[in-house]
Amino acid sequence: MPSSTSVTLDVVLLLPWNVREQAISSSRALAARMASNGFPSHFRLGEPYDASASASASASADGGCEPHVSLFMLAVAPSEVPDVVEAVHGVATASPPLHAVGNEYRHNPHGAPEMYFARSAAWVSLQRSVIEEVEPLRRGRLRKVGPSGERLHDVMTCRPPANPVAAAQLARYGYDEVADGDGDRFNPHVTLAWPDDPNSRVSLTDLPPAQVYSCVLSEIAVYGMSPYGTCTTGHATFPLCAQRASTFTGS
Repeated sequence: MPSSTSVTLDVVLLLPWNVREQAISSSRALAARMASNGFPSHFRLGEPYDASASASASASADGGCEPHVSLFMLAVAPSEVPDVVEAVHGVATASPPLHAVGNEYRHNPHGAPEMYFARSAAWVSLQRSVIEEVEPLRRGRLRKVGPSGERLHDVMTCRPPANPVAAAQLARYGYDEVADGDGDRFNPHVTLAWPDDPNSRVSLTDLPPAQVYSCVLSEIAVYGMSPYGTCTTGHATFPLCAQRASTFTGS
């Protein structure tokens, strides 16, 4: 289990400007629809996350909720963040940009609308490279909670486990959305909003076609996380296949 001073990091791919703007626009539209239904969203992409509004807040919200595709999450001590940044830099220098194809919208089990990319060997290869370099840095630590607030220690140790594959991946990687031969749970996606009632569902039929998210993803980044899978604290970003890093101001 992470100590009280640990931070949760997310290694992510960032969206190019036009696709990022589309995700922000759709997030706002979905959040407005949720609010009109009486179940407001916990966040809107591109806007600050209000940590004071969540009793489960585990990270400070320094900036807006950045649209992203998660590759790997882990808990580390604050002093170890530079080690993760260095490891991701190494991945960036050896990895080509990724050609992503927007495939479909659907809700996750908690009612959050998400846009899913089509799976490909390139997605799996990039995630495996990240895990190979970054996973050892968690030193066996487990994040306290997952994006929805579920206690991950309970998920991993419940007998019998409600989801054996997820529990096994948490035990092995500290993360349970991995392209693993024993149970592939990696489905790259952008989470657009998150209702405060997990049983609510808003219509996704009038969103732009998922294909508008088809693009070349050429930036990998390390972010600090706030609840509901939001990325709010930028530590560094790197161009894929480039040698130099661009760090966030104030990180």
